[in-house]
Amino acid sequence: MRRRLLLLRHGEVDYFPEGRPVPPEGVGLTPRGRAQAEAVAELLKGVPLDLAVHSGLPRTRETAEIVLRGRSVPVEAWPELKEIRPGRLKDLPDPERAFKEAFHPRELSERFLGGETYEAFFDRVIPAYERLLSRPWDTLLLVVHGGVIRALVSYALTGERRLLALEVHPCGLSVLDIGEKTLLRAHNIVAYDLLPESRLSTMEMLWEMYRA
Repeated sequence: MRRRLLLLRHGEVDYFPEGRPVPPEGVGLTPRGRAQAEAVAELLKGVPLDLAVHSGLPRTRETAEIVLRGRSVPVEAWPELKEIRPGRLKDLPDPERAFKEAFHPRELSERFLGGETYEAFFDRVIPAYERLLSRPWDTLLLVVHGGVIRALVSYALTGERRLLALEVHPCGLSVLDIGEKTLLRAHNIVAYDLLPESRLSTMEMLWEMYRA
């Protein structure tokens, strides 16, 4: 019997309030981000959960709290599952290219927005995923980040440290049924907007916000 892993990206945040970048570790949800999390709570209200895990950053913790409000589900914070760390954006020689090529590295030695290498990112995320699988649960909610979801879904499907061309919206929900043959049951379900009008990637959207 397969186990079910629900991977949920946190709700919308504002990394560039008043046009200036802020440290991503401390940002919380916007009002729209909280509404997105409430839509997911409605979607999952009848789904039994054995455990919920978030990365410990405010945006994942707040999303998990909204989704699980009124439910008795054990919750744990796993800092190994924090988002891949960017560098100083003002130091990027070609910021537009860095944004638009993010999550599409040619080599894992490349750096995400001039910060953490993809190799170092996988070195902390994959062992955490394997440790998660070693725990006893049937249905687990993992509230993390777009990069983490890309990495885990790609690894679960291929067994390789690579990043498939996957898009992950704020509060996008993916479903992995994990067993001898792992299945991607659904990817990037957006409960508040089932067919998003925009055709930009999330990193392209962030570039537009950064340069505005």
